[in-house]
Amino acid sequence: MRLMIALVLLLSMANALAVSLEFKFDVNSSGPSIYPCNAGIKHEPYSSRVCYDRVTSQSCNPAEDCRTTPECNCVCTGSTSGDGETRLDYLSVSSAEWTDNGEMAGATSARNLYAPETSFNTAFNEGQKEEWTRQLTKMSVNLGSERYGAEFFLDVCYRGPQIEYFYASQNGGFSPAGTATPNFSVKAQATVTDLVTSNGLRYSELADLKVSAKVVCDQQGKGSYVYAGSSSPAGSTVYDLLLHDILGITVSGGQFTTAAMTPRAFNNVSSAYLVDTFINSNNAFVPRFCKIRYSFIEARRNDTNLLAQLRKWKRHSSEICTFTEINEDAVAQ
Repeated sequence: MRLMIALVLLLSMANALAVSLEFKFDVNSSGPSIYPCNAGIKHEPYSSRVCYDRVTSQSCNPAEDCRTTPECNCVCTGSTSGDGETRLDYLSVSSAEWTDNGEMAGATSARNLYAPETSFNTAFNEGQKEEWTRQLTKMSVNLGSERYGAEFFLDVCYRGPQIEYFYASQNGGFSPAGTATPNFSVKAQATVTDLVTSNGLRYSELADLKVSAKVVCDQQGKGSYVYAGSSSPAGSTVYDLLLHDILGITVSGGQFTTAAMTPRAFNNVSSAYLVDTFINSNNAFVPRFCKIRYSFIEARRNDTNLLAQLRKWKRHSSEICTFTEINEDAVAQ
């Protein structure tokens, strides 16, 4: 029993000399999300009709030729008023509410968008920031106009990690000295595969289909709201935070944007990108929100050979694949 008591006394003495330190801290976690978020279609009006002889394929004038020829083969596109050549082009989309990575999407809804003249008919209203709250689950473009000339686009939305890199860079910096925040690069590519052809004719070539891409980003440290966290300027709404300085495809406040690009033929080589650049490089202006717009146009409408402007009376089918990447990448320090 004495041995037992002595042991207890020794332990008590040891505990009396111990120092206990409790330190509490928070762990913040936020990853990026990228998803297709909007689409639109239009078909520019034509300034004149195309009239041709369906036997000789030569240009003709029905007002003159059909008056002197018993069996007139002179046919023309559209109506005399120029109306009716664009209404058979439409875009179909299905969408669901935006969900974070790994979360199942909810119920989907579908809609068909006809192709108006001059301005795009869009799946979601950009002025009301609807595209940031929806994700496209399916999209198809259906073109039945007499002449080529449709234009359509696909938008990809990016929500960057909501971690305060800019705040950290302004308050203590990063260690070792000179260490930069993550560098984000952006890549955009589009390829086309003709699935259904006729007599060796491919839609992408017949329509002279061209593509371009543009990227805009709202960045930490720029504009009226410089941090990434949940706090926001007085009076702003969640949509203001999501959109912040991005209206449609334009940005203000010195944000990142690529130059307007001339539509070009598709690249079917993996290394050929429409956009391949850095959003930020060795600075704290990391992207908070970005939008990548892929624009497509049937350039054959401008062909000097008027017959080449006419859409073939055969069903052609093509599959367009877009590849979009915004990722942390290393650059020279």
